[in-house]
Amino acid sequence: MQVVLSVEFSRLVTFDEIGVNGATYHIEAKEEERRLLAERFQLVAIHSLKAHFALSHAAEPGDYVIEGEVEGDVVQSCVSTLKDVPAHVQAGFHILLRPSQGENKEEEFIIDLEDERDIEYYMEESIDLGETAAQYLYLNLDPFPHAPDAPQFPEEPAKVERNPLAEALKGLKKK
Repeated sequence: MQVVLSVEFSRLVTFDEIGVNGATYHIEAKEEERRLLAERFQLVAIHSLKAHFALSHAAEPGDYVIEGEVEGDVVQSCVSTLKDVPAHVQAGFHILLRPSQGENKEEEFIIDLEDERDIEYYMEESIDLGETAAQYLYLNLDPFPHAPDAPQFPEEPAKVERNPLAEALKGLKKK
């Protein structure tokens, strides 16, 4: 059985298109693409999704640097009332794109803990900027959206008073 993966918002760029001086791209999702992404991310709606990218060659041969920003207007569901919660997402990202190790699992590579870039690996000779934008939109959503009139929960659970009956039963426990 063959599995066919579909990407709702796809904008493929081959590495050959980057050129010596780098390249910039501005993309925007169409209505149908936004609808399909909203379904995938279990959102009420995505009203807008756009991103810009600056792609360039990194110091290491075969590595690429991707800098950009994603911006979108979404509607999430409140976690306590299920009411619509509109949100604006605007987030920058900085990615170091490296060739995949493939089958060579013994290959060593160094991770610089001071480097704040996200490290991603590629196997094909292209990158999907649409999928990258969709993932960074999703990563920057509020994981627990609340409607303005939703009940607020305390930061810390209240102290539970000891129940005298529970204490008495605890003493009956076999030792």
